[in-house]
Amino acid sequence: MEKNNYKPLILCVVFLVIVVIGCTFWTNWQNRPLLGNTDEEICETIARTEKVKKATIDLKQVKDGEVDGHTYRCALYVTEDDTNHPTLAMFRQDADGNFLWYEGDKFSRHSHVRAMPDPPDIQVDVYRFSLEDAFYLFFYVTGEDVAYLTDEAGNIYQVGEERPAFLTFLPYWDDIYTEYLDAEGNPLW
Repeated sequence: MEKNNYKPLILCVVFLVIVVIGCTFWTNWQNRPLLGNTDEEICETIARTEKVKKATIDLKQVKDGEVDGHTYRCALYVTEDDTNHPTLAMFRQDADGNFLWYEGDKFSRHSHVRAMPDPPDIQVDVYRFSLEDAFYLFFYVTGEDVAYLTDEAGNIYQVGEERPAFLTFLPYWDDIYTEYLDAEGNPLW
């Protein structure tokens, strides 16, 4: 009489069930919302979208602003790979009060436009971001000498006393017309 050995078959079935359950949990974990409610969630979201280690992300500033009745969260960060040029990440608040990852227009997502480290104590990083079919400018000023900046229409925007300063949601203008002024209103360049 022949003995049937079902032990390998049972182990194989158990292993397949564990793999299926594990893959389901992994997929659900990977597809969870990209949130920006806290610094921890912002770093986790950036790590997932930019494929960097969370421990290498250094949040420089997080600032909220309202545009057309919607609240957005701007997060400026650097990674260990590029500490000289901060990157801008955006989140938009939903009806439940959560901040969800927001890319704006796919073709013109945030971009680093210019850094001006000359003279060495003046540096301004300029970013452009599209929200709801309109462009906005963001200025990250680390230099102490920049007190104001002006647009092509002559509007003056105060940088503030604390450095670094993060100016958000300024109306878009051609960046070649931006003028940087010291505390007395004199052009720096």
